Amino acid sequence: MQNIDWTRGKTAIFIGSSVCQGCGATNERGWSAMAAERMARNGWTTSNCAIGGQNTADILLRLERDVIAHAPAVCFVGLGLSNEGLAAAENPAVPCGIFLNNLGKIVEALEGAGIFPIVGGVYPNNDYTPEKSEWLHRVRDEMDTWDVPVLQWLDGLEVGKTGHYPAGWENDPWHPNDTGYAHFYEQIPQRVWDKLECPKP
Repeated sequence: MQNIDWTRGKTAIFIGSSVCQGCGATNERGWSAMAAERMARNGWTTSNCAIGGQNTADILLRLERDVIAHAPAVCFVGLGLSNEGLAAAENPAVPCGIFLNNLGKIVEALEGAGIFPIVGGVYPNNDYTPEKSEWLHRVRDEMDTWDVPVLQWLDGLEVGKTGHYPAGWENDPWHPNDTGYAHFYEQIPQRVWDKLECPKP
């Protein structure tokens, strides 16, 4: 794992889709906004260029323009399997494979540009069937082997192993509400905050 290039200053960009954007939260104050607030209290400058509905292929197309060209020290990547089409897929292996492959390319591009990647893991969606939830967990387990920080949202954000949000944590089947986003934020491990030199809560 590479180290943060502190010569770039405490600068970070969030890129991803609607959950990274904060869709479903009051004033879009989702997990990324809460993280950005903590980072700001510790001297960081952040921006968020997440766009609802985007998938890994969309991010690859704009990664150079929206992240790499700005040379931040850190980039948070927040994407989900819903936008890859997992819920409706006849063969779940296809969207899961695309998701993992493209995320790997995103990480490689960021590291190649000297940017430290922090990758959001997969998260619940109330449209997932038991079969799709099983694939969700397969992807979660694969990402847990990666040599970059992965924010494992599923560990504290689903009912059992259903791939569904707990009742009262969702704004709609696809997005958390304020309560759900608070749990997303709480799932960011202390080792990530230590890496970012953000001791203040």
